[in-house]
Amino acid sequence: METRKALFVYITIFEKNNMIKSISILPCFMITIFLSCDKKNVNQKNKTVNSLSLVHTEEIKSSRPETNINIKKIDAKKEIRNDGSFNQMTLFEVNNDVSISEIKDYCSTTKSDYHDGYFQILVFFKKTGVAKFPDNPVTGMFMEEEDLKNIKAVYTINNTNGYSKLDYYKDNNLESLPQTINIE
Repeated sequence: METRKALFVYITIFEKNNMIKSISILPCFMITIFLSCDKKNVNQKNKTVNSLSLVHTEEIKSSRPETNINIKKIDAKKEIRNDGSFNQMTLFEVNNDVSISEIKDYCSTTKSDYHDGYFQILVFFKKTGVAKFPDNPVTGMFMEEEDLKNIKAVYTINNTNGYSKLDYYKDNNLESLPQTINIE
């Protein structure tokens, strides 16, 4: 805006001194076009990984208060897809004595909070301070042994086709087979 004012003042001064004739119309037009271009998006960068754009971490706000003291929401990460939708992973921390029915009930009552996007993946870690996002895209899940040893349950929602299943592990994701439960 300041540059446009300066250009206007510059041209006005030339007009008052009858020097406008020496300024070609084409350069003035080009300068005006150049100054009016939107430069907001010039420095905007997206890091693309396997056809996904990584977006900042954001907190998901639930419409209902947290009532389960054995399950604590830690963080969420959203990845924008090429089709305009997104995949999101939300990390939780659970007490060691949390039961399968507690996690199932929690998933059933909070499912409506995760209706946006393509995939919603809720990962329940069993130790304090070990919850972290995978290094690969969120739909690739976790592959490191140390991560798998700390995962108690994974709830996956596909909002496009209605898939909604909880995989609960008696010990952990590495050493136990999942008990899969449909969440309605």
